[in-house]
Amino acid sequence: MKVRLANLEWSVTPPGLLSPDEIRRNVVSGLVVGTIALPLSIALAIAVGAPPIMGLYTAAFAGAAASIFGSSRFNITGPTAALVPLIGAIVIKHGVEALPLLGIMVAGILFIMSALRLGRISKYIPGVVVAGFTVGIALSIAFGQLNSLLGVTGTDPDLEHFHERLWDTLVQLHTVGWVTVVVGFTAVALVYAWPRVSKRVPGALVAVVLFTAITWLLSIDTSTVATRYGDLPRGLPEIGLPEFDLDLARVLLPSAFAVAVLAGVESLLSAVVADNMAQAPVHHKPDRELFGQGMANLVASITGGIPATAAIARTGAGVQNGATSRLSGVVHSGFVFACTIALAGLVGHIPLAVLAGVLVVTAYRIADVKGLRRILRGAPRSEMLVLATTIGLTVFLDLTYAILAGVVISVIIVLRQLTANASAMQMKPDAMGLIRQVSPRLGALMISRPDIAFYNAQGILAFHSAAALERVLLADEPRPLVLRMKDVTYIDTSGLLALEHIIAERKRKGGRMLLTAIQPAVMPAIRRFGIVRELGWSNVYPSTEAAINSLPVLPEASAGEQAGVQPATSV
Repeated sequence: MKVRLANLEWSVTPPGLLSPDEIRRNVVSGLVVGTIALPLSIALAIAVGAPPIMGLYTAAFAGAAASIFGSSRFNITGPTAALVPLIGAIVIKHGVEALPLLGIMVAGILFIMSALRLGRISKYIPGVVVAGFTVGIALSIAFGQLNSLLGVTGTDPDLEHFHERLWDTLVQLHTVGWVTVVVGFTAVALVYAWPRVSKRVPGALVAVVLFTAITWLLSIDTSTVATRYGDLPRGLPEIGLPEFDLDLARVLLPSAFAVAVLAGVESLLSAVVADNMAQAPVHHKPDRELFGQGMANLVASITGGIPATAAIARTGAGVQNGATSRLSGVVHSGFVFACTIALAGLVGHIPLAVLAGVLVVTAYRIADVKGLRRILRGAPRSEMLVLATTIGLTVFLDLTYAILAGVVISVIIVLRQLTANASAMQMKPDAMGLIRQVSPRLGALMISRPDIAFYNAQGILAFHSAAALERVLLADEPRPLVLRMKDVTYIDTSGLLALEHIIAERKRKGGRMLLTAIQPAVMPAIRRFGIVRELGWSNVYPSTEAAINSLPVLPEASAGEQAGVQPATSV
């Protein structure tokens, strides 16, 4: 089967032919991941304010679609903690009814991103920004579970901002249910410590089964899934496209874009991590993975689910338990669906405090506390600003603004570092009598010609360095000026304008200028812009040695002393 999107065409196939041993390993891996996904899907749906069944449908149907249509052999897709703050804010503003339309819009944006080949977008998001919004998401999730974990009642569910919800919880602390506190924090301790007992059986599932049985059999008075959401429906979901509301779509567009970008980045990061963990000889294809995530969100929206993305933790668990193909993801989805049908009547007895405890531990783990400590200890101070800004905006404002602000600040920091480097430097002998930028033979030739001024341009000649380039090369220099461009890898319009101005000014003052060793990647831009025409081909040479040999030797008296011009630094 083939799917066409714009000018792209991909073969979409179910899991390929596997050996009996590979089938067994992938089935086992899928069952393990399914047991992890089952309680998390319920907890994450509740975290965004949606009925638990929507989380289960997402893991079952969106997870299968992503495994079949995506390119990663390992990604496990479903509801994830990363999307909770964004989707939760939408539910507060527009209700659960807006989620199917949101899912359709997210799918469309992911399809467009795939068609535009934006699959490598995750490579251009700085690591400190990723760490910042991950920590911000973790804090939002953890604090969002306080009411359920403490059994606090009387809070306003319509409050949107973090500080408002936190203050509302603090005001209502007198309503704390101490039985719920004991259940919740015991569940936190069990889920956190369980990996020391067994890594094959997920702690979240153990906690949910154990505490559900205890609270049900002992009739412990604590809020459950059924007391808040009622009994889960049995059977298949109602399948169909949501009704299109143009006004609502316009309002949802910024949020849909944010969810799509985050879903794409999260899924691509998950695929990269999985490929590295599995040491896979064949890696995922980023653009096709975006298409697969688009299909997952499309399927989720028409089967009663919520927006989905690949989950790094569940994907990693699949790889650790033997996953080698998409069969693992399909089995995971089938297991969740089978449990949804068979155990729907029991889900209503799960205490909300236990699910809150599961999410608190999940939040702690996705925050990557060890990685955060490494950043705090070893990262440059300038990146601390990026980290703090991204965390703060994620928690108090919006993830979209957090990512945008983090990237912008990171770019500014990089530009500052670039402008601190020399854009052009005079080539003169050092204390050892050598010109270090060139070979000893060429250096000796340059030293023998004190009647010529030699400069070396380097790196990227762009808007950040154009002014410094002019400042150095327009210095009062009567000698012929040779500008070596072998180390220039890119030049933009600002750099070209600066070069044009330098040439014009030297002509006006009667000074000669020569360009040498221009890289093939840079020469087309210089020619198209008219630099060569302005300078004249007689002043453009393939090598600095050829340029030197073309210049007649002036009498020593007119050569002048080589001026001690400082390196150019952009500011």
